[in-house]
Order: sequence, then structure tokens, then C-alpha cells
Amino acid sequence: MANDIDPDILANLKTILRRDLKLGPDAVIADDMAFFGGSVDLDSLDMLLLVTSLEKKFGIKVPNEAVGREVFQSVSSLAKYVQQQQGAGPAAPIEAAAPTDWLAKLPHGEGFRFITAVTEVRVGQSATGYWNLTGQESFFAGHFPDRPIVPGVLIAEALAQLSGLTAPASAPEAGKLAHVDVRFEQPVAPPVRIELQSTLTRMMGQLQLCDVTARVGESVVARGTITLHRTPA
Repeated sequence: MANDIDPDILANLKTILRRDLKLGPDAVIADDMAFFGGSVDLDSLDMLLLVTSLEKKFGIKVPNEAVGREVFQSVSSLAKYVQQQQGAGPAAPIEAAAPTDWLAKLPHGEGFRFITAVTEVRVGQSATGYWNLTGQESFFAGHFPDRPIVPGVLIAEALAQLSGLTAPASAPEAGKLAHVDVRFEQPVAPPVRIELQSTLTRMMGQLQLCDVTARVGESVVARGTITLHRTPA
């Protein structure tokens, strides 16, 4: 290990690597361990999740995928980058959203659109909306007859559809689900209005990571993360 690396940064970094890469709490991580082509070979999704964890833990920014791949050469190079970037100034302002018919921008048709209205979009940052259900929707017919419950997979799909609106204006419009990690806190029964919120936490190449939450009134009914893979239409 280079003498100029803060040992606390290195220790915290290894803790994050063990957790996010599911290596186990006792896994030995060498300072010169490579992230590509060795025992650990990161893919784009691994990098996206790791970068998000590092940004939250150390208060830094990895501005793009090219920089990410440069600093992710080894554990030592990543620790040096974290140390150099700590204390950097605020990020550039996020693009402002122009008035838009956001529902019309969704690629989903009427039968597979699980958002009633989009209430706010801050381009490159976040989106909010809601989904109204009466209990008469077709998917309730055979789903727990006489005791309908909104399927969790459809709540997750609603959150994914909303997340597609949070990308920067420069991102490709077409996107599809790459990874869903949503925890359901309690069942939801119609008639109901589900409030939806998605916050963009990271763009890396074609991958878009969002923190998502669904609420009924003041109660959180689902929360987690959704990753979209965006490609030109």
C-alpha cells in the first residue's frame, strides 16, 4: 500500500467492497487487488452500485464511466481517488425541466401504464406521480377474489415507469428494466391512491440507478432501488 493513502479510507473502502460485492465480512482484500480480469471482474452494474455507495459514504463524485474505469484499476487507485476528491466543491446545477406532457413520453400503452398522473419532473434529478385504483381493474378479477390486493410487481412496475422520466435530457429515451430491488412494507387494497416517487442517484454509461418509494397516505408501502438500461430507440 502506498504510504500516502489514509488507512481509514482504505478500511472503509474494503468494508463497502465486501458488502456490495457480497464477498463476506471476513474476505481478505489486497490493496493491489484488480477490479477487472482477476478474481473480481466488475461489470457495469457492479460499478454503478459501487460508485453510488462510495459517493454516499465519502461525499465524492465520479463524473463519468471513463473516469470510473480509470480509478477502478485497483483498490489502491480507488482509495487514492477518494482521498483526492474529498472536499471537492458542489456538483454542477441539474438541468431544469420544461413544461411537458410527461405521460405522453412514457412508451407504455394504456393497458400497461400504471401511472395516473405525473405531478412533477425535475430533469436529471427526480419525478413524482400517483396511481389511482378503483378495484375494478381487470387484474383484480382473479387475484385474491373478495379480498383484492394490488400486486407488488405492478407497484414495482409503476415505480420503474416513473423512474424512466428522471434521466437527463441527453440520455436515450428508450429504457428497460435491468435490476429491481424493492421491498414491500405492507399490502395495499383498493380503492386507493398510491403516491410514487423516484430519485435519480446515478447514471453510468447506459445504466440509470434510482431510489424509489411508494406511499399510501403517510405510510410507506414499498421502497428500494431500480436500475434501467437505456439504449437509443
